[in-house]
Amino acid sequence: MLGVMTVRKEELKFREFDRYRAFYCGLCRTIGQRCGKTCRVALSFEMTFLAMLLTSLYEPETESEWRRCAFHPVHRRQMLHNEAMDYCADLSALISYYDLRDGWEDERRVDRLAASALLQRAAHRAGQALGRQREAVTRYVSALHDVERRNDPNLDTAANLTGEMLGELYVMKPDVYERDLRELGFYIGKFIYLCDCYEDIERDLKKHSYNPLLSRRDMPDFAGMCEQMLSDMMARAAQAFERLPLLEDAPIMRNILYSGIWLRFENASERRKAKSEK
Repeated sequence: MLGVMTVRKEELKFREFDRYRAFYCGLCRTIGQRCGKTCRVALSFEMTFLAMLLTSLYEPETESEWRRCAFHPVHRRQMLHNEAMDYCADLSALISYYDLRDGWEDERRVDRLAASALLQRAAHRAGQALGRQREAVTRYVSALHDVERRNDPNLDTAANLTGEMLGELYVMKPDVYERDLRELGFYIGKFIYLCDCYEDIERDLKKHSYNPLLSRRDMPDFAGMCEQMLSDMMARAAQAFERLPLLEDAPIMRNILYSGIWLRFENASERRKAKSEK
């Protein structure tokens, strides 16, 4: 469910993209410091967005450094660090660990088992510090397994579970922003889950994997129906986002929410259309 919330680079100003990359590289470094260098596999666009969101909302004291790293050894890159980055680094380890374990249990993929072993200690530490969030993730994994086992055809069942889990993770601390953060995370989570289902429908059909969109794939204007459904979710997410008092980096986050988040859907639609025209 990761890799959807990216920027649409061509619509950003150069300084805005540099700022986004400073969060991305900063989160990568923070994960390495808190969880171990090999745990940088847990880095995601989703947690980069959340780090930017929480930084803009709470305005914590933020450090900025220019450093080289193993992935970019030639040129130094700006890397940001603050309390929100620490929180998102811990969440990254927690989410990735359970996602990898889920991949192992579902498909018996040895690569997933090996990768989860790298994250096990960091995920355990993060879970001890973030009990509410750990419970939300473990509850989600268990409930999703039950939905998949029943082959539940209801589109909202699994999507709501994903939304509830992500909504809980968006709340770093209980305060006046809790309701809007939880609502924002809820609808983004639903969008991500169903966007993944739309993108993976052919693969899931071949593998006989659970996908609530499978029974609808032959409907007239299937892509249009999915686009409308996802648009409704993003409209609700946007309402919650715009209620939050966000100033710094708001244009970058709007780029992600209103444009970049659609890239995977658009690419999947284009591939499906090209295949049907052959």
